[in-house]
Amino acid sequence: MGVIDVLMDLKKPGSSIKDIFSSRLEILLDEFQLQKKDLAKEIGVSAVAITKYTKGLTLPSFEVLVSIANYFNVSVDYLIGLVNEPVSEHDYVYFAPIGKINYSFKISDSETLEGQLDYIFGLTVWNMEIPKDETALNQFLCFKFSNNADNQRLYDCLFLTDELNVAYFLYKMSSWLGLPFMDKYQGIRSKKSQYLANLLVWNELGIKPPVGQMPLTEPQYLATLPIPTANEHIRLNYTFTSGAMPHLQVWMAMSNQERRNLLMRRLRRIKKDYI
Repeated sequence: MGVIDVLMDLKKPGSSIKDIFSSRLEILLDEFQLQKKDLAKEIGVSAVAITKYTKGLTLPSFEVLVSIANYFNVSVDYLIGLVNEPVSEHDYVYFAPIGKINYSFKISDSETLEGQLDYIFGLTVWNMEIPKDETALNQFLCFKFSNNADNQRLYDCLFLTDELNVAYFLYKMSSWLGLPFMDKYQGIRSKKSQYLANLLVWNELGIKPPVGQMPLTEPQYLATLPIPTANEHIRLNYTFTSGAMPHLQVWMAMSNQERRNLLMRRLRRIKKDYI
């Protein structure tokens, strides 16, 4: 079960706001692996107050409620049970940065490609030894094509035979993930611009050469993916490994909690510092 599924704690009929809030706060503390005293320090209240909240003995003030929502990157409406969705759709990948997307693309009257495509969303951490200051890190989104036949057929249709338009594929991926990475850059102060990400393609069988060209002796597995114009055909550069490989490897070597901490800090900053 994913973190979003866990957070969507459907309230029982007749539950009070106090009961709903205490239940959801407990779930958030558990999912974030955070002790009550640590949350208390983050939002400026006593550990005793947090204990009272989780036991359903009292409700926080509105100011504290907002601070709790901001810390966990969920809405106040979620905390008090007005909605069951904890986050907006374009924040989903920050809570579930590694997962699978169900896809379905009609290639012709006789062929529809259906399956699951792995994705990896993250930040460009180059070295585990340096301070992980998320303000200096770029966002990336990698689509991973496994070695199964469905994924390889999809890859070929996109990057070798042009049977599936890459811009349309990316539009659907953005819609299914909720991350608006197809939006145009709107300036350094724009909140929308903070959701943009560098796109990557990872093929377990190696980045394939264009039709008619010889493969390399040593296969390369990762390539950058430019966002194309509406009808532009994309050919991935298979002659070198993308410079993104080191930070992708470091990101995958981190623990779930380390990735969560970085992404939550990034999301808090987006919501706080941009308009």
